[in-house]
Amino acid sequence: MVSLSRLNLKVAFIPGLRASADDFWLALGVIALIDAVRLSISPTAGLLSWLVVAFFALCAFMNRLRDAGRAPTIAFILLIGASVIKALSGLFAMAWAIMPQVLTYLEENLGVDPDDPAQFYDPQIQRAYQDWLVANPEIVMSALGAGAWPSVWGFWLTLVIAGVWVSRPSRR
Repeated sequence: MVSLSRLNLKVAFIPGLRASADDFWLALGVIALIDAVRLSISPTAGLLSWLVVAFFALCAFMNRLRDAGRAPTIAFILLIGASVIKALSGLFAMAWAIMPQVLTYLEENLGVDPDDPAQFYDPQIQRAYQDWLVANPEIVMSALGAGAWPSVWGFWLTLVIAGVWVSRPSRR
């Protein structure tokens, strides 16, 4: 059993340290909690606040890799992969959330048949759709809000999977 007095939470916030597997998981848990609070305060929280979370996750991974005798630069690859998954899951969730409104608008206002995908490539229809989104920012904000939590889940599930690999003992 791990003694709580021996856990080092600094590894989550300060680069250049060494993190045991227990310290690493504690650090990731604290960072994930900070991310969840950040998102709960504002579902459309900005890029700057997410970059702070990403930096702390990078620190935790680099510190764990350093302790395991692996190259700490691997953490950049893991963070980039998690960020790509975050973006893709967020975009998918936003598209899924806004699609009924888009189809209704296109059908009722522009006479577009949803069963004919060729119509969606018409530049006039695309321009009218963009103008509609600009005129209705609440729709865009609702889509951003719909993509917030799925993107967080994608990011953290990717990091947890990578964390399982990183937290194993190295083959020294």
